[in-house]
Amino acid sequence: MIRITTLLWIALLVVAGGTVMHVSYQVRRVDRHLAELDSKTRQEQEAIRILGAEWDSLNDPKRIDALSKRYLALESTPIQRVVRLEDIPLKPSAEQLVKLDAAAAKMAKDHPAPRTPISPARPSAPEIQVAAHQSTPTPTLSGIGLILARAERHE
Repeated sequence: MIRITTLLWIALLVVAGGTVMHVSYQVRRVDRHLAELDSKTRQEQEAIRILGAEWDSLNDPKRIDALSKRYLALESTPIQRVVRLEDIPLKPSAEQLVKLDAAAAKMAKDHPAPRTPISPARPSAPEIQVAAHQSTPTPTLSGIGLILARAERHE
């Protein structure tokens, strides 16, 4: 009888040892996986840090100002052109239309080849619809504002 219990205990020890080894190998495998994930996480955090620094350098106001001065033909807006939204009429008055016509005629006489502003090559949908319904060409809204601004500057 002692031999059966001894064999039983030996079998139990072998099963326990095998289970411990199996759990040990699983822990090592999970530990390696966590180390890989930690390494990848650090790499991603470093990449995010580098991209954040690059974003900050690209969005530097001084850099953007220098690029806009180099590549865009923009002029600063005079303070006289800054008005409240309520002061802008929805439709030009008869007096403004006369000023626009005079300014357009003077501008055509003074500047035979006007500078074209940087804009998309294709007009937007509302401009296409307006142009399709008009028989005589009229300046677009941005052109009206430009003519008004130049008329105010020359007066």
